[in-house]
Amino acid sequence: MQDVAARLSRRSLLKTGLVGALVVGLGSAGLALEQTVTRGTPPPLGVLDATEYAVLAAIADRVCPALGPGAPGAAALGVAASIDGLLQRLDGETQKGVKIALRTFENALTGALFGERVVPFTRLSADDQDRVLARWRGSRLGFRRTVYRALSALVSAVYWGDPRTWERIGYAGPPDVAALRETYRDNLVDLEALRATKGS
Repeated sequence: MQDVAARLSRRSLLKTGLVGALVVGLGSAGLALEQTVTRGTPPPLGVLDATEYAVLAAIADRVCPALGPGAPGAAALGVAASIDGLLQRLDGETQKGVKIALRTFENALTGALFGERVVPFTRLSADDQDRVLARWRGSRLGFRRTVYRALSALVSAVYWGDPRTWERIGYAGPPDVAALRETYRDNLVDLEALRATKGS
């Protein structure tokens, strides 16, 4: 997961070219045009602020939506808060990159630049959010594809790493090592005995 987040370092984003730098600049300039729809009082955060947390939570809701009993969504599992916790263990450059990516993704001016929307991502309906995500995923611009892939992969890694999602895909969880050793006891090699034999 750290490798995924590292793709969003500020340096790697700007390396995608002048278009990436332009988008970041426009995104920052237009933040005040429309306000983000926040999610009440967020949990204690270490890296993200309330706006960035709300954007990440909105993206996570669409990447990993709830599908009924046994298939909780990202919101129910606190995926956005878990990602904030992960970011606290990463370097400052990567943290800044994630924050820039989230604010650029949310920004209405950035959306208008690409003919997608004129309101922030968090103010869109679920269907419209899905369409925006699809546009970023399939964009001809490397900057947009990089942001989408890194954010969606980060969300997915945290989501599917939670045991509460395993029922959704019929995964029984990691094997019980003690049970496996008991089942295959006759086939196991006694390493201590093997070492003693070699030493004699």
